[in-house]
Amino acid sequence: MRYLAFQVFEGGPDPAIPFDRELIYTPKDEVAAMVHDIVAKIGTRGGSKARLAFILGPISFDHTDAEVRQIIDDGFSIAAAESVAVGFHIDDAMFWSRRTDLTDAGNLEWTDGDGTLATGLLLDWAHPPARMCFNAPDIRAEVSRRARDVIGAEIAARVAILEAQGMGDRFAGVIAGWESHMGQDTTSRDRVGFHALANRGFGPGQPPADVGAEVASIVAEFIELWTDGLAQAGVNRDRIYTHVAFLSRARFAELEATGQVPSGVSYEQVLDAASSSQRPSVAFAAGVRPGFTTYPGSGTFDQIQEERAKHGDPWWASAEGTNVLPGDPPANSGMTMETYLARCFNHGAALVTLFGWGIGGASNPDNPYRLATEGPDALAAYRKFLSQ
Repeated sequence: MRYLAFQVFEGGPDPAIPFDRELIYTPKDEVAAMVHDIVAKIGTRGGSKARLAFILGPISFDHTDAEVRQIIDDGFSIAAAESVAVGFHIDDAMFWSRRTDLTDAGNLEWTDGDGTLATGLLLDWAHPPARMCFNAPDIRAEVSRRARDVIGAEIAARVAILEAQGMGDRFAGVIAGWESHMGQDTTSRDRVGFHALANRGFGPGQPPADVGAEVASIVAEFIELWTDGLAQAGVNRDRIYTHVAFLSRARFAELEATGQVPSGVSYEQVLDAASSSQRPSVAFAAGVRPGFTTYPGSGTFDQIQEERAKHGDPWWASAEGTNVLPGDPPANSGMTMETYLARCFNHGAALVTLFGWGIGGASNPDNPYRLATEGPDALAAYRKFLSQ
């Protein structure tokens, strides 16, 4: 079964209005209204090989255990009412300012080898707090607990009920991460990760041979804490996906050709420094399926296939994307929505999660993500795919 899914945002009072700082529980009725709109406008739920789904998230550290369980229960309940599949999207590390029990200095990242505390994670779409230290003991323990005892346990219990009813395919999967990466600090405008490196024995007098590769290894280890915890709770590993974004080699070549890359700077150095970017190999966590951000930039789809070939061609997920280049109007993507979906589903994707449905609400009907995701050609492409 392959899933055409639509991201429905948790984190604010209205899923149409993007969150920015602290995340809260989104009322079930608001989520249900958006899901109903998706189902009604597409007009079909799928066949024997393809199914319509929605993905709820981000489920973040800001959400209490009770709120997490409620979000998951809401998702399965709404899916049953609409006769579609449901999945979940975990924010693995970004939004955690409500967790005052974790925000002591021992759990915060550093902006240098001298232990200068990070102040905020640099993103171009929201304002999360300082990056947590991925390998701090308290953080590791809490990730394992939430993944296994809260998120994973609740999902596994609800999936078991579906399977007993012969409807196990109503669960589309869980994405363990939201563009997992180490990132940069809002104050220094430079990379963080020095605390995690120090926890591995590195420092100013003993740097790693390759800082970027070492940081990638730390991120990969952190991702596997999440995926292993979910699996330990009983979630099928074939329904667990990672989520990594990366600057493609083709895009690097374009930047280099136009003089935007200093002489002698490598692809890996630019990749490591790019916003929300992480080396794509990190997506291939042990025993689960890789997931990527897939806006149709130069070379993104081709490089995903190259990476899959290196790892045995596993099934994968487009964990975030739609047929638009961020910052551009939809017409500049260079392809139709049908072609966009084909670049995923015809090349091994089991799950495609589209962003943009309803974003901006009634006050912003011309949001480019929304136009790309809800346009007439897009709706026709969805119906064609779901006819399988």
